[in-house]
Amino acid sequence: MQCVLRLGSSGPGPSGDYSGVIRRIRTLLIWLVLADLVATLLFWGVTRLSDQTGKLAGGRGIIFYTDNAADASARIDKGVALLKAGKLDQLKMVGGHRPQEGRLGSQEMALLAARRSGEAARISADVESRDTISGLENLAKTTSASDSGKIVFISNCMHVLRAKAIYASHPGEQPKTFAACPRGGYNPLDIWRRAHYEAGAWALYLMPESWRDAIIDRLRGDEEGA
Repeated sequence: MQCVLRLGSSGPGPSGDYSGVIRRIRTLLIWLVLADLVATLLFWGVTRLSDQTGKLAGGRGIIFYTDNAADASARIDKGVALLKAGKLDQLKMVGGHRPQEGRLGSQEMALLAARRSGEAARISADVESRDTISGLENLAKTTSASDSGKIVFISNCMHVLRAKAIYASHPGEQPKTFAACPRGGYNPLDIWRRAHYEAGAWALYLMPESWRDAIIDRLRGDEEGA
């Protein structure tokens, strides 16, 4: 009887199945990364078209607070330039109330804007708002369509898109809103960071109000628990 020993069989086995799974996972991850980058680029490119700086002729500029010092400075410079050029009548800073840190971010930005512009009388701050949502809620309560001028949101264009949607959701007739976006901001990592921050912010805004408030209280600090 002849016995034939076959080594190195290429048939299916545990190691072959494992390698196939790894390849499929790797391919899926690559496609997910590519899809994410394309979506980020499209989101950034489309929102850049919302900049209406060239159409401005008076109104009240609303500058949103940010913890990012470079972004905050760019927003302030944009607002100050428009104020000096006569394209805005007033500037108002919103957001940045951090009771757990003992800080009033909007007031800090207002002071910087006053120093850079020399127009302290035309610059104010909402020291009660913690974020975009509460800042726009306060703005909607104190502004009506009968007020003269327009509202101009000053921030990066991806943020302004969300701000306009939130402001438009408030009941009652509100003044017409415009967007003014600082120049620059072409760093790919910054674009990716902003786009994904906005995705998270949209998700937060669309949550039930009780859930949203609980998350914001934890992130921004609840004055009663501070």
